[in-house]
Amino acid sequence: MRVIDLYHATEDHILALPIFNENGKILLSNGVSLRPSLIARLIDMGYSRVYIKDEYSQQDIEDIIKPEVRQKAIGHVRRLASIVREEGKNPNSTSSEFTKDLNMAKATISTIVDEIFAKNDIVLELLDLKTVEGYIYEHSINVMIHSLVLGTTLGLNKQDLDKLALAAALHDIGMMFVPEDILKKRSPLTEKEFKEIETHAVKGYEFLKTKQDINPTIRIPALQHHKRYDNSGYPDTVDYKDTHLFSRIIAVADTFDAMTSHRPYRKAEPVSEVLEYIMGSGGTLFHPTLTKAFILNINPYPVNTLVKLSDGSIGVVVKVNGRFFSRPVIRLIIDKDRKNTSNTVDLLENKTLVIKEMISSI
Repeated sequence: MRVIDLYHATEDHILALPIFNENGKILLSNGVSLRPSLIARLIDMGYSRVYIKDEYSQQDIEDIIKPEVRQKAIGHVRRLASIVREEGKNPNSTSSEFTKDLNMAKATISTIVDEIFAKNDIVLELLDLKTVEGYIYEHSINVMIHSLVLGTTLGLNKQDLDKLALAAALHDIGMMFVPEDILKKRSPLTEKEFKEIETHAVKGYEFLKTKQDINPTIRIPALQHHKRYDNSGYPDTVDYKDTHLFSRIIAVADTFDAMTSHRPYRKAEPVSEVLEYIMGSGGTLFHPTLTKAFILNINPYPVNTLVKLSDGSIGVVVKVNGRFFSRPVIRLIIDKDRKNTSNTVDLLENKTLVIKEMISSI
């Protein structure tokens, strides 16, 4: 299976992974043919990409956590965000709904922490498929998962991972105080609108401070996750040297997921390019130790990825060479002379070839 843009999908394509609703229930089962009406429905629902079965990529890829658990966690964040938005409209509200839903979210998040903590060798290969409308909630859970993987790599204990996970899940809760017309705008934001979005850091932190059952180390990343290693970013009242480790971890995870996601006003960047950006920003935007640890666990070219090589040939990744993610084994489909072939090339042995780009179709 491999991922493609929905706009490239045809009725010949078969869904390789089920699509779940926010309650973790199956919306569409794998094996469904992507008829034009179904493609239009998915696009209307805000999906931009799907995993399909095809003749070139037969192997399955598993998510780091169960898909239904991921969707359940997204549902919790969605409900918490809805409560926050309502409390924002009524500052004098003393609703206990947030605490009730937070406790349910903690239980689900705890199962995710247990699942990741139990893994010995974590490599993230599956690209999460976000919707436009649900971006903030889906992004929050993605950032949580990436933060947990990084935290595990750094050797954090289970208790700290539990706190880190909740902090990451709530890091963008302040977005609920930003006008919806800005959040859903489908054209580039103005400078004034960017400034409005920047207020989410302080507003989210101030909101979480009103909840006595939230530990300070859990709420502080909401304020600090946009502060950079060179002291750029926001808010101006925060100095990077004073930021918490959780904030620094979430900053890297937040940037990675945001850049690899489709947004209404721009397309997603390829995973490989985003990893290069993050690594190149070590010592300027991000803590250098964190950037080195982060890229250890993300494979930009997992098995089944369709790629074009530097000589113009096209093939599919069939084997990953350990942590040498950019040098996998590739079964060629079309050679450099544009002829069909079934030859195999191991980029770890063939130093003259490199992967030029991922492609969606031949």
